[in-house]
Amino acid sequence: MRALTSAFFGIILATLCLNHTGAAAQLGRTQPTVVDNTRAGGASANKATGLQLSLFAPAQIFPVEYDVYGLRINLFYGVNQNLRGLDMGVVNVGAGLMEGLQLGAANRVNSLAGAQIGFYNSISVSEGGCFQMGAINHGEDFMGAQLGVMNYARHVNGAQIGLINICDTTDGLQIGIINIISQSSFLVFCPLINGQF
Repeated sequence: MRALTSAFFGIILATLCLNHTGAAAQLGRTQPTVVDNTRAGGASANKATGLQLSLFAPAQIFPVEYDVYGLRINLFYGVNQNLRGLDMGVVNVGAGLMEGLQLGAANRVNSLAGAQIGFYNSISVSEGGCFQMGAINHGEDFMGAQLGVMNYARHVNGAQIGLINICDTTDGLQIGIINIISQSSFLVFCPLINGQF
């Protein structure tokens, strides 16, 4: 355990020394090389990095405005724009699109194409399908599957599986003890299974 802790803090220290963005410019050293997404064919005009380490935002290697394409590790709380790859930590936040996997106690992104696994998961829009697994799953315009104790979405195109499933409208199925489709033209509440197509 001691060796693992030493290695972890050694990686953080080395990364901070190599990639520190503010003080390096002030001391006359060069800034770290980052990807320019507009030239690299990416969907975002933001600068990007392959590795982000964050204690809590804004105490992170790269500023919030950067995209992360690779790995982001958040010790407590991390925020970036777009993410592609693996995002893990206590609280993971993406202001734009997340393509990949978020693992944490709380996960929140604007748009998701991938999966969120944690105690609390939240998205505004799903891009071509996604999966949420946790105690509480939330989505505004959700396409995919929610698996949890309580699942909520305004519109679901897919499935909600849990003890309590709530949505306004659906093109799909709910399986659980309490299933509510608040704007249903057929059954608003139905235990065990509910759906509308």
